[in-house]
Amino acid sequence: MGLFSGKECSFCGKQSGVLSNRKLVDGNICRECRLRLSPFYYLTKGDKAADIAAQLEYRERNLAELDGFRPTVAVGGEGKVYIDMQMGKFALAREEELREENPDLFSLSGLRSCEFYVRENYVKGDENERSRYVYQFFLRVQTDHPFIRSFSYDYSGITVSSTHRIKDEEIRQVYLGQRGMKTGVSAFFSGVNRRAFESYLEQYALAQDMIAALNGAAEAFHGGSAFRQAAGPTAQPIRQQPEVPLDRQPSAANFCPSCGVRLSGGAFCPNCGKRL
Repeated sequence: MGLFSGKECSFCGKQSGVLSNRKLVDGNICRECRLRLSPFYYLTKGDKAADIAAQLEYRERNLAELDGFRPTVAVGGEGKVYIDMQMGKFALAREEELREENPDLFSLSGLRSCEFYVRENYVKGDENERSRYVYQFFLRVQTDHPFIRSFSYDYSGITVSSTHRIKDEEIRQVYLGQRGMKTGVSAFFSGVNRRAFESYLEQYALAQDMIAALNGAAEAFHGGSAFRQAAGPTAQPIRQQPEVPLDRQPSAANFCPSCGVRLSGGAFCPNCGKRL
């Protein structure tokens, strides 16, 4: 056989070209079968065919389970966290993916932590463009899922660029109401950078809403503090570091004990109608 001859996929039996084939420890996987894997799973040469086969079987079961997934909570922007309190599961997906892309269903009982994570890249400029900082926004989730223990989810699908570095501490302080926008944005920021700061702040607030809904649902599903005990030492607070003073932390009453949605007052949950 020639150097560029195809390889037989260990899972579907089809021939896979040299560019579309991926080598496993004891087999091969074609592009079509890779697309059937979880979007949060990163294939490596160290993967074994038996483990990949087990995940493909799980993905078929997940697809069937999605037929009964009825989210009672949907929080976020372009990408959302969908929660079905009756089923006790959640998914992270865009609306069209929830219908078509077989997003993974994770158990609320298996949630270990969820936190906001921002990726910062410095792009050096040239004579035509100024240097800038580029930010991408993620939720970083840890679960007890057998195939996806830890993953990052790009919930915004956007990047924010600023010619000056945006300080995390200023974002948190403005979000928590500890300082206003005028003092939150450094005095030397131009209008463009102010818009970047506001966009960053918007994505931070979205992430906090998603984290609060997910943590609130997990706590309600576990019956309050049991979630913290089950999650163990890796569990993250709803507000990320630095630690928020106790008088500013949201209480359990801020979330519906039935569906986990954030509450803004009143005797009944606006989402599920439960009396509070």
